[in-house]
Amino acid sequence: MELKAPGLKARRRTNGTVAYYWVASAVSRDTAGYPIKTVRVHGDDNEIRHRCRVLTAELKEWLSQQDRGQNKRYDGTLRSLIRLYQTTPESPYNHVKANTRAMYDESLGLLEKSVGARRLGKLTGLDFVRWYNNFKLPASGGKPERQRRAYKAMQLLRIVIKFGVVMNIAECFRLATILSGMEFTAPAARTKSVTYDQAQTICERAIEKGLLSIAIAQALQFDLTLRQIDVIGRWERTKDPETGGIVDRGQRWVDGLLWSHIGADGVLSKPTSKTGQTAEHDTHAYPMLQKLLDMVPQDQRVGPVVKSETTGLPYRYRYFYKIWREVATEAGVPKDVWNRDSRAGGVTEGSDAGADIEHLRHHANHKNIQTTTRYNRTTLEKTRHVAELRIARRKAMNTQKTDV
Repeated sequence: MELKAPGLKARRRTNGTVAYYWVASAVSRDTAGYPIKTVRVHGDDNEIRHRCRVLTAELKEWLSQQDRGQNKRYDGTLRSLIRLYQTTPESPYNHVKANTRAMYDESLGLLEKSVGARRLGKLTGLDFVRWYNNFKLPASGGKPERQRRAYKAMQLLRIVIKFGVVMNIAECFRLATILSGMEFTAPAARTKSVTYDQAQTICERAIEKGLLSIAIAQALQFDLTLRQIDVIGRWERTKDPETGGIVDRGQRWVDGLLWSHIGADGVLSKPTSKTGQTAEHDTHAYPMLQKLLDMVPQDQRVGPVVKSETTGLPYRYRYFYKIWREVATEAGVPKDVWNRDSRAGGVTEGSDAGADIEHLRHHANHKNIQTTTRYNRTTLEKTRHVAELRIARRKAMNTQKTDV
């Protein structure tokens, strides 16, 4: 079967073998000035497809940056308003973190593709209800509704319309008033969490596959309840690649865990990316994590703690999740349990073990206990413990009555 991927071209050599290339012009005609024209891609079919998707995503991000320099005019359509939101230098869009902006782009892309041609002056609240209902339709028969997708899209619609108010666009004042009186059902809070047994099995399977990086990342997230971004970091576009750090294809790696964050005594101390608070943990207190860290030779403990065995560079999020998901599935972890549920799993394990909620808050680096409570999943152990306490009290009360 012919191998297909965005931008992929095949060239048959004289010896009969096939060489695969990613070609920028096969993705877009507007590639003048783009520094990467052609890339030889290697590996099995899945690795070639993934590499092509990554290269295509990077090209599209570059193209969007070129568009932003042209400051599109507002023409009355939702599409033009979205472009204004993305291209105006003072827009909040240009002052959020790159990973947040990427999440925004998913919903903005959905709005632009599906309803971008609609004129704001003709929209009513009924249109918004229809959009929400259409966005949450299942991807195919037998699959669940995509409520999270729909809710995120409508939240971004609110943001874009509010920006239109700031830009003094008349239609946006009316639509902002309509949206202020409307509610869209938010997706239910996640109840899934990674258990210790699942985390351990994932680590073991990763080691079997020669993926120590995945095992260490899993242990750091579960044992130390670190956010994913504080473990693997993130890549963001840089305009000045010469200022140092880890730079690859115009992107700089930031926010991830470095070996320098772990002292000789095993104590990890790292400023967290979300709140700026410093996370402090004794890695020696967790046997699973310590065993994995000990597998890394001393002379290799430089730079990022978690690096791809294939590239030698820190993971990009989508590739990390792809590899983690493959390992987790092979380890028997259900697909509705996500890597990001590792943090909740660690908090829940601590709560089930009787840890004080305030101590758990510090362990997870939450600013308030309410956040910790949301991460603390309901478990049978908790309800059983409550039942034991209540029955014990009843017995004590009955004993007192009998004595009287």
